[in-house]
Amino acid sequence: MKKIKLNPFIRVFDAIRDEKLDIIVGADWVEVNDSDWKRMKDSQTKQGDVLIPTFIEQKEGMGEIKSLVSEKIAISEEMEEFEIEEEDKVLEEE
Repeated sequence: MKKIKLNPFIRVFDAIRDEKLDIIVGADWVEVNDSDWKRMKDSQTKQGDVLIPTFIEQKEGMGEIKSLVSEKIAISEEMEEFEIEEEDKVLEEE
């Protein structure tokens, strides 16, 4: 059994209902099975430009925070490279 609760860094929600277990997870610790925790620990919530874990486990800490801004920049840089390559191909064909 794992003790979990809603990540305190989430400002949008006071509690979240897990439909599969039919429980409400909020600021207080709630016990769930290990298999349910494996499913729930992948849940993330967007807070501004970052994704944070929705739920935290008592002994594991706050989890990994992912920045959405750096991912957007990386994608746009890849698109620029792709567009340049496409322009080069068009020029070579002419």
